[in-house]
Amino acid sequence: MTTQPAVRFFKDIRFWILFFFLIRMYGITFPPLEVGHNWRQTDGLMIARNFYEHNANILYPTVDVAGDKSGIVGCEFPLLNYIVYLISLVFGYNHWYGRIVVLLFSSLGVFFFHRLIRKYFGESVAFNAAIILLVSFWFSHSRKNIPDIFGVSLCMTGLYFVLAYLEEGKWHRVVLYFLLALAGCLAKVTAASVLSVLLIPFFNKDITLPRKALVAFVSVAILLGIYGWYFVWVPHLNAVHGFGEHFSMGTTFSEGAKSFFESLPKISKRFYDTAMKYSGFLAFLTGLFFLIRKKQWLPFAVFILPFLSFMVVLIKTGSSIIGDTYYILTVIPCMAFIAGYGLAQIENKKIVAALLVIIAVEGIADQIYDFRIRQPWKSVGELETIMDSISQRNDLIAINSEVNNPTLMYFAHRRGWTQNSDFFLHAENVNDIRSKGCKFIVIAKEQYGNVALTFPIVHESQYFKIYKLN
Repeated sequence: MTTQPAVRFFKDIRFWILFFFLIRMYGITFPPLEVGHNWRQTDGLMIARNFYEHNANILYPTVDVAGDKSGIVGCEFPLLNYIVYLISLVFGYNHWYGRIVVLLFSSLGVFFFHRLIRKYFGESVAFNAAIILLVSFWFSHSRKNIPDIFGVSLCMTGLYFVLAYLEEGKWHRVVLYFLLALAGCLAKVTAASVLSVLLIPFFNKDITLPRKALVAFVSVAILLGIYGWYFVWVPHLNAVHGFGEHFSMGTTFSEGAKSFFESLPKISKRFYDTAMKYSGFLAFLTGLFFLIRKKQWLPFAVFILPFLSFMVVLIKTGSSIIGDTYYILTVIPCMAFIAGYGLAQIENKKIVAALLVIIAVEGIADQIYDFRIRQPWKSVGELETIMDSISQRNDLIAINSEVNNPTLMYFAHRRGWTQNSDFFLHAENVNDIRSKGCKFIVIAKEQYGNVALTFPIVHESQYFKIYKLN
């Protein structure tokens, strides 16, 4: 019996990639003021805007929260930010370009994720895994201006081309691997864990030694690029420009491991709750069960290599993933693969479809909040207009916030200091920043608490109070 055209259409992963792409276009121009990690988005957008307005040299990313310093900082390689800058050269600066770029690359990443799995493990596993990935924590974060999904998507696409090279020997595919994987790893160093599955084909005797040697050589070149940026250039920028608190490679492994194991119950929740919610995690456990029971060691290796690589990095970072939930994004693809494998073991396709619907509903329902901007954060979008009415763009200001949190400073479109509220209650602190050129103090009353100072008030509303330093 031939499959009906409509049925074939809905089984085509390209339809679902486009479907979820269009859903996530809702509110794409909203300001990056979602409760979930708005600081992470505005940090990158601040760098992109400074490329556009000040210095376009990609080697010198600049932030606005370094007080009276230059603002040049060590950070993740600002490829995503630079793409936003390049688009801005044509259309003028807008924050939502970053959302579009990440959404496009994440869709491309899911497409090649599906093609990789289909090629080696079949259509059923590939389709299930791709749908689960689309509705996982990726759903909301694949439209945020953060480099995690952007980097992982580049690496998955690069992985597709390098495996094709190993089979076919077409040299342009290894060139694409080099460019895509290097870009992905530089944009987000943890994305390199995806490439760990390349160890598997090196044990395949059918692949010629020269091809393996070339891939090994190119992979070493990628590692050297990562090392050069993160372990040479970033420390250099931090040392020379004196703002090392913006970005570092974390604590020592022993310190990170101690923090990790002390917080293990909370960290584990990122895997069984945050990643794919409970229904998705149950599908993941089902897949693991079948893999081990049937002794399917190839798919198990495809999962365990990136998973363990990710865990090594995660342990080094300690308990950071508890607050910085976006860390889990890197490991979701290999978990989705196993979940897709688990569902593929169910022969009744109607049951599989029902389970995919349950996973999708639970996953998306848990992320709907991320598509609305609520008060008091919505008011932050007015901060630039307020500041323009009372000050010049080059005036240094201070804002009560979390230390080095860039969100309010980004929307004020100024440079200066972000400090917690207690900082402003000590006269010596205020006198210090005033001596360095600070002209205004912005108090975000609803977000971070009202602070009463003795300086003249030049603006006050429900959400903000602004003092002018004499």
